[in-house]
Amino acid sequence: MAINRSDVLAAARAILAQHSLADLSMRRLATELGVSPNALYWHYPDKQTLLAALGDDILAGVVPPDADLPWDERIEALARSMRACLCAVPDSAELVSSSWSSGLSSMAVLDHLTAAARAADLPERERRGLVTAIAQLVIGLTIEEQTRRQMTRLGVTNPTTRDYDEEFADALAIVLAGARQAAAGSRSDVSAQPRRNAPASALA
Repeated sequence: MAINRSDVLAAARAILAQHSLADLSMRRLATELGVSPNALYWHYPDKQTLLAALGDDILAGVVPPDADLPWDERIEALARSMRACLCAVPDSAELVSSSWSSGLSSMAVLDHLTAAARAADLPERERRGLVTAIAQLVIGLTIEEQTRRQMTRLGVTNPTTRDYDEEFADALAIVLAGARQAAAGSRSDVSAQPRRNAPASALA
């Protein structure tokens, strides 16, 4: 049976949806596809490369917002879209975190976040900090939510009363409020500086 990369990724998603990340092995994936494990290695040389490709595939649903929107609205839209993509696939946040750590993922969503943050005219260090804060908020909280759901499904814990969507919205609002304040302060600092090469009389 001939398979392609899309077949492999679709089957891997199905295993996540029905079981868990711990159940996603190359052998099980091959069985689901009706092929030998060697057929998978033709497309992906190892499991970590496969997981990175799957993480990229899951986050491919993040659509960059209109570049004409204000920078903070763009970042909010990206964060919400990223979370929606992760929440749609069980254990995907842990998978994405692992694939990002491996350095094998394209991490394209970070490029979108960086482009939006650059429009805020923040200094480079603050810009990087904002992108990290948004990405880790989305991934970290979603890992916690998906882990709790998995534990509840297995009967390890009772269902939680926490509202993860509300927690996410509140945390995102706080991060963006701080970024807006930092951006406003940066602009104030720039406007307060004397213009270079200005006449001495203009600086008196």
